[in-house]
Amino acid sequence: MLGKERNLIIIFMAIIIILIIIIATPFIYKNYKSVFNPNKDSDGDGIPDKDDAFPHNPHEWKDSDGDGIGDNEDPDDDNDGIPDEQDLVPYADAGIKVCIYGFRIKTPLSLRNSTAKVYAKVYIDGSLVATLPNPPYNAMIDRDYNVNWSTPVINVDDSIGEHIIKIEFYGNKKLLDINGENSTKNKGGRVLEISYYIGNEVGHRESFSNDGSNDDNNKNMWLLPRPLKIL
Repeated sequence: MLGKERNLIIIFMAIIIILIIIIATPFIYKNYKSVFNPNKDSDGDGIPDKDDAFPHNPHEWKDSDGDGIGDNEDPDDDNDGIPDEQDLVPYADAGIKVCIYGFRIKTPLSLRNSTAKVYAKVYIDGSLVATLPNPPYNAMIDRDYNVNWSTPVINVDDSIGEHIIKIEFYGNKKLLDINGENSTKNKGGRVLEISYYIGNEVGHRESFSNDGSNDDNNKNMWLLPRPLKIL
């Protein structure tokens, strides 16, 4: 009789222990996840809450323009006024920056002076966007110069892929030749004109260099020995 009672007590205790384990397991697991798995993902979309702009919405996780509407539902993710279906750079407002890193004047611009006050005019899609530098740079003839002239980032229409960049270089207010491809003696044969594609991602870059000395439309040649970069 005593043995049966002992067996019943053991069975009862085992049942209690099992119930305690069953009840405690979810709590232990939940706390285990919070301690040993800090990358919590509340909505189960595969994006940790710390990286999820909408941690409780499994259909949204990013808000590129910060307007409170997730990118998946937002018709204009960068809020630049161009609908995403027409926007070549849908997650940022497209802009162009032109950088000039070096130049050299190859021949004197006058018989009296061995120096020249030089500057560049930069146009984008027909509009003058910068004169670099301001005031003009005083440079000696036949010497390489390393410079860091750049325009601000110029906003362009995101729905248009190709943009025309034109650069005119002047020495003592005289238009110099930086176009080595065009030998005509008119203005178009001396300026550098670039058809630039903005690409479909932020940080798209292209490099160019040109030398007006391989045509014969201007004896006062202008050299860009280092790349001209467009961002």
